[in-house]
Amino acid sequence: MTWHTVVIAVLALALACDLYLRGRAWFRQRRHAGGRLTWNENRRAFYELAGREFERARRYDHPFTLGYFDLDDYTEVAERFSPLTAEGMLRLVAESARSSIRASDVVARLGGDSFAVLLPEAGPEAADTVIRKVQQSVRAASIETALPLSISGGVVTCLQPTESLEAVIGAADRLLSGAKGAGNDTIWCEVIAPQPLEAFEPARLRRPFRLPPGFDLPMPPPLRRL
Repeated sequence: MTWHTVVIAVLALALACDLYLRGRAWFRQRRHAGGRLTWNENRRAFYELAGREFERARRYDHPFTLGYFDLDDYTEVAERFSPLTAEGMLRLVAESARSSIRASDVVARLGGDSFAVLLPEAGPEAADTVIRKVQQSVRAASIETALPLSISGGVVTCLQPTESLEAVIGAADRLLSGAKGAGNDTIWCEVIAPQPLEAFEPARLRRPFRLPPGFDLPMPPPLRRL
């Protein structure tokens, strides 16, 4: 009788270990997939990586690009159809973005319909190329699924070290607000560039991303939607 009890106990322990390992693997997959349960982890990991890349760019005087983008009409879709439909749209946007960026780039879902993109070593031209690919990929997904998919965002490229990462984040957030106010499928950018003469603050060139700034041109006119 004692022998049978030991066998049953060993089998029960093995089953419990198997369930534990399966559950742990599932949670790891959810974490890497950027699911609803891991927004805080995604946000924390993204800003830790952004901080390291910002310091590296400042140390070696390399370009650095950071941006935010939102899914347009997310709240309306969730209210009119269902939260599951809106959540599925967010997954499509995330997949489209991740398939469009470079191997060195990072896209993270920060929560709700908010995403962040980090483009290390990306100047204005490289950032423009990546963001255009993301927009085009989202548009293609919209055509394929017949869902109203489009994104609006704000992107900041630093060609000269700034005072802090928080300053870059604040600039990207302000650009995002302006782009969303201008209408769907709009992305605005800001390039922080060295000035030809000594000054207290770096020059800032602002234009919609559909017309990226060139440093041989005069200061662009006020922002407007194209």
